[in-house]
Amino acid sequence: MRSAGDAFSRREGTGGRVDGFKRFCEENEIEYEVIYSLSNRKVKKGEAYFVMSDRNLVRMVKKAAEAKLELGEDLGLVSFNDTVLKEVVAGGITTISTDFKLMGETLAELVERKKSGKLRNPSALIRRKSL
Repeated sequence: MRSAGDAFSRREGTGGRVDGFKRFCEENEIEYEVIYSLSNRKVKKGEAYFVMSDRNLVRMVKKAAEAKLELGEDLGLVSFNDTVLKEVVAGGITTISTDFKLMGETLAELVERKKSGKLRNPSALIRRKSL
């Protein structure tokens, strides 16, 4: 499994995602590599990539097309936070996404009760053609 990040990762707030990716791979004994630049990187058949930003998602889809590799067949691709766009890009991109509706409801409740704190919001894998 490869994690595609770039120099923008820290500014885009993806540092926690990279840490979570590493922890998941280590706990499940999955070989992994964190890639911080895609500029000179060639995608490889048989690998799976976990992209941390939409910018890198577009880069990876382009690289796969340039290499004539089909997502979900020749290589896997997973992204964060589901959007309508990810339903249609390249036949559908697999995502790990939080429950935004529940998040909004929870935040509204916290505001109403004038409370603050850290909460965990459930996430789910939405499997599509890219994996």
